[in-house]
Amino acid sequence: MTTPTTHFFRLLKTPIDDKGARLAALIAALNQSGHADETYILDPADFGLIPGSPLPYWAPAAVFRIFREYPLFEGSDRTAKRGPSTGDDFRRVRAWWEVVPQTMGRQVQWVPFSKGGAFSLYYFDIHLLVEWDEERYTFLNFYGRPGRESPKLESSGYFFRPGITWPRRTTSGISIRVLPNGCIFADKGPSAFVPHNDPSDLLALLAMMNSALFETLVKLQLGAATAAARSYEVGIIQRTPIPADLGKEQEQLITLAREAHDLQRNRDCSDETTHVFCLPGLVQYRDAQTLHQASLALESEAQTAQARLSAIQTEIDDIVFDLYNLSQTDRALVHAEMNPPQSQNANHQSEIVNRKSKIQNLLMWCVGVAFGRWDARMALDSTLLPPLQGPFDPLPRCAPGALVDVDGLPPAQATDIAPEAWLRARKNVLDIPPLASASSPCPPVSLSPFPKDGILVDDPTHPADIVTRVRGVLALLWGERADDVEREACEVLGVRDLRDYFHDPRKGFFAFHIKRYSKSRRKAPIYWLLQSKKRNYAVWLYIHRLRYDSLYAAGRNYADVKIKLEQARLEELRAGLETLDGSARRRREREIERQQRIADEVTAFGKTLDRVALLNLPPDLNDGVVIGIAPLYELVPWKEAQRTWEKLVAGEYEWSTMAQRMREKGIVRRET
Repeated sequence: MTTPTTHFFRLLKTPIDDKGARLAALIAALNQSGHADETYILDPADFGLIPGSPLPYWAPAAVFRIFREYPLFEGSDRTAKRGPSTGDDFRRVRAWWEVVPQTMGRQVQWVPFSKGGAFSLYYFDIHLLVEWDEERYTFLNFYGRPGRESPKLESSGYFFRPGITWPRRTTSGISIRVLPNGCIFADKGPSAFVPHNDPSDLLALLAMMNSALFETLVKLQLGAATAAARSYEVGIIQRTPIPADLGKEQEQLITLAREAHDLQRNRDCSDETTHVFCLPGLVQYRDAQTLHQASLALESEAQTAQARLSAIQTEIDDIVFDLYNLSQTDRALVHAEMNPPQSQNANHQSEIVNRKSKIQNLLMWCVGVAFGRWDARMALDSTLLPPLQGPFDPLPRCAPGALVDVDGLPPAQATDIAPEAWLRARKNVLDIPPLASASSPCPPVSLSPFPKDGILVDDPTHPADIVTRVRGVLALLWGERADDVEREACEVLGVRDLRDYFHDPRKGFFAFHIKRYSKSRRKAPIYWLLQSKKRNYAVWLYIHRLRYDSLYAAGRNYADVKIKLEQARLEELRAGLETLDGSARRRREREIERQQRIADEVTAFGKTLDRVALLNLPPDLNDGVVIGIAPLYELVPWKEAQRTWEKLVAGEYEWSTMAQRMREKGIVRRET
């Protein structure tokens, strides 16, 4: 009995007006010679072998054989699971740098939350936290959703296990990456697990699932593989066939996956929003003659890493093709039908070639050093940096480049940390060998003590001037070349000097900081700019050193000092006015007018700051940055602050500490 077959003609690349003529030509060629380009002949029953019965008529016969002969992903205690939705991400989810490190942990409050993210193979930093109730084993204050009034979370039995994860919905290809131990995964970040949480099995699976063939098998099951957005649902992964035994190739896959993971992770070592941040890229090449040369060296390093990643991917693809017994012809067809290769982390690549962003990142790190967030000793001697953790190890509460005290957490006071104590902290927290010895102590750091009140000012007359502190960090790193480095940086940034860069809230430091500290729809800048109307004075606050009286301190210890200084200058100018005449008097009068405007401006700033302080609404960082900064909206040049304040006044975010305090004070607008 002859197997029924059907002819399929592929005209996807033919312009719509030419499709009729092209189809007629293909039919004629098929009738004449029995063969035609872009023509496929197969048994329609084969479509039923693929879950969902799609119509991938172009697929080689070997692909249909795979679905017929190989076991499915779900089985042998290997499983893929979908996580829960929080029901209210704005309430329950935070960026990991947004909350106090002491509150991270299952027994405390905040735990890592894997929730999809950008395209990134093998590795992607889990930058979110979710508020957790260990006693009830659910999200804090979570009692279910409409239609499912139960606090029990989907797949909660798999929480805090090491695994592999991927973004569920994306416009790009599927990207499988590591899920470290100690994380919760969300509905948008489904995850897979293996028996006994074996890290070797997980790495082998990571390599398999990132192969071109596995992605092809997944895409065949999609309802519309060319749709603008693809949903890589758990069920699709569960039904994808995979070899039961990887044989002798398993060790090679493990080695390649680990190398690919480490190469991908290394790029984040210069991103201060990640758990693996060590130093800015330009600091790593500070021996280069110019920042431009350092940037070129970083670009070359990135290109070398990318080339190695591409080579690793080719090796993995070849091994997986062998495991599925595909011929060279079938391999070529699979590669031909794949979308053009995804640019590995395109967002990071665009930054790699962007010298301006590298300089902005350098200056942002300098601000962090000035506030006592980052440890400048790491820049002086990179061997002091602790080794990075394993792929599946729990995420740290502080990045390797952070300044930590003897307990391994950020120091609470502006006291110097003795080298020996610092070394003990590194050893105790990270459980690594000593980083230095008595004969090789930590290098001394010649910097002004960081402000224990978390306040710096934009004022060249004040010892806590932010620009002066940043210049001090540059001098520490580049010595006599610091002026040249600053001059080159300003030239690239398009500003006259660093003060202009810190003055401008729309194109300068504050705008860049907000952009870099915004991820997954969370906007969470940790350095807050409070600025006078004409930008002649500003106070900078570091949120992790804020106290209940920080605004009072800013008013009394900084703004008042500035007001007295400017008023004294005004009086000095007025004092000699009567002795002048003619053009000298007119010049002095213009100087008085300018000084009067400055004095009025800083006075108005101080009064507004005092008025906000008297509201007594100190931020609770557990509320999130945008709620914490909202009462300062009159001074903060960021529209998000005012929008959030208006929502708070209207009665929104009633769950937050800020809203509760405002309600107690009668600030929340009541419905009439």
